[in-house]
Amino acid sequence: MNEEQLIKDAQYRKGLSIAFFNATNNATQIMELKDTSNLTEEQIQKQIQFWRDWLLEEHKKYYSEVIANIGKKYDAKETIEKLKTTKSLDELKSVWISLSEDERRDGEIIEATNKLKKQYEEV
Repeated sequence: MNEEQLIKDAQYRKGLSIAFFNATNNATQIMELKDTSNLTEEQIQKQIQFWRDWLLEEHKKYYSEVIANIGKKYDAKETIEKLKTTKSLDELKSVWISLSEDERRDGEIIEATNKLKKQYEEV
């Protein structure tokens, strides 16, 4: 794994850690606004966990739809469709060479390319 990927992974894990604590704090604040006088401590903890998990799911959606796509100058699905138009290993190599560096590092694109490569090698 290269240094750039290690840094990105560390930043992602740091962001998840921050999101977890923010979600926990916000879940606690939600419960402070509710009337919990008729709830047991265990019920209150379960409610805090529910709201924490809900907030984390919202964060996950936001991250995948917004944050992860910042700076992307390509659409992985379009690139994969372009790769699928090839009819041979040579054509696949030619299209691969024409891709940007970011596209060639994209896990989804790499996986699709490897599947096509395997198909062409079997023929």
